[in-house]
Amino acid sequence: MRVLAVAANKGGVGKSTLAFQVAAEMARRGLRVLAVDADKQADLTRYARGPRLAGLGLDAVLAHPPASLDPRPYIGPVTDNLDLLGSSPRLADMDRVLASTDAGPFLLQRSFDTVADGYDWAVIDTGHSEPLLAAVVVAADLLLLPTTASAPDARHAMDMLQTAIRVRRQLGLDTDGVVRRSLIAIWRRQHNGVADAEVIATLQQRFGDLVCPVIIPHSSRISEANDGRLTVRQHADMYGTGHDRPLHAAVEAYSAITDHVLARAGIPARQASSAAVLAEIDFDSPDLSQVASAIRRVKARRGLDDDQVAEVLGRSVDWVRRTLALAAQHPEGEDRLTIRIRPDSRRVARDLVGSRQLRWRP
Repeated sequence: MRVLAVAANKGGVGKSTLAFQVAAEMARRGLRVLAVDADKQADLTRYARGPRLAGLGLDAVLAHPPASLDPRPYIGPVTDNLDLLGSSPRLADMDRVLASTDAGPFLLQRSFDTVADGYDWAVIDTGHSEPLLAAVVVAADLLLLPTTASAPDARHAMDMLQTAIRVRRQLGLDTDGVVRRSLIAIWRRQHNGVADAEVIATLQQRFGDLVCPVIIPHSSRISEANDGRLTVRQHADMYGTGHDRPLHAAVEAYSAITDHVLARAGIPARQASSAAVLAEIDFDSPDLSQVASAIRRVKARRGLDDDQVAEVLGRSVDWVRRTLALAAQHPEGEDRLTIRIRPDSRRVARDLVGSRQLRWRP
């Protein structure tokens, strides 16, 4: 069983939401997943419709070590392939238990050993308790560090990674492997914010592959899904419409982040479904710029390069690059491009989009 710890030094960065969505996406891929709420706020437990009651979750597992380290009596089903080991505010009392013994940092790992054969993954929503954080860091195979597109929040994400390195080093554990497999996941605070774009670009430039290339879009519908105790995908299926682009973009973002996590763990990410990608690109749009803009969004959200996009779309790489190049010549916004093609440019346009009839705008 591999262990993914979703951790943040700061609240309000979408940590519990990210843990829930990634756990659900893993389960959707047929992996057996145990979602573990290691936060006394118990948001993951609430999202997964679990009981936030003392003595029915992780607090009970850690209450009297080593006698109570078997979590199986407190694990309940959420959906197919997804189980939950929940939490409650009483989890705060476990700080004293973990700090009172030298074995404290290893208790969570020992607990997971008892159920390792039953799951492919454990996804932990990590709280801010230092003793419990140390126990999570010891058990983790990789870290997923959420942050908003804000410079202060991004610094907190890096502080979290440094904390994990320090804890593992003090306990004589490997640090390079965990760092190499970790990811920083960014979500936008607003639609098409210039300041957000600058922070994202700075993070990607500074930390390179450590930053997940897929950015979680801003969408109020994510909070609606949490309030309804649904995954974002479930919320989109039940209440979304075809015109609700931010909601569907959020579904794709969490799915793509899950693929990147699996790839970091050495599990090949599933290939993007051609049908799903084609659904995002309206080739019948009279505005070529909309086609180019949709291709660019697909590349960013799914982490695809030009060759992969071309393969999924069934077009040539040259076609993809020429379409994007034409769009880049006439930018009118970050996510929306408008291109006005003169009548004498029809031959070039036909080469890009095929022989379909276009409506021209002078």
